[in-house]
Amino acid sequence: MPRRGFAPNGRALQQWMGWMLIVPGLLVLPLPIPLGLVMIIAGLALAARYDPLLQGWIRRLRARFPDASRRANRLHRYLPFRLRRVLVSTDPERRRR
Repeated sequence: MPRRGFAPNGRALQQWMGWMLIVPGLLVLPLPIPLGLVMIIAGLALAARYDPLLQGWIRRLRARFPDASRRANRLHRYLPFRLRRVLVSTDPERRRR
């Protein structure tokens, strides 16, 4: 009989990895090299995939800055599928089903 215990699934692991990129990214953000910004964006892309509260926050942020949102939408075709899905799910101009 299989043992029931803690076995991290992909969802929990991706959220954890996302937050482990966001927190150090915030600490590195003041440095002159924009590595912190890259880490924060990568972390948000990982963590927002399964976190509806974070998706809502990103959606409101993109609605507040429509020019940046349009620029992000232009990158849509160059991104890997998983990042594309996050970009589409946080698009404020997309109709909700």
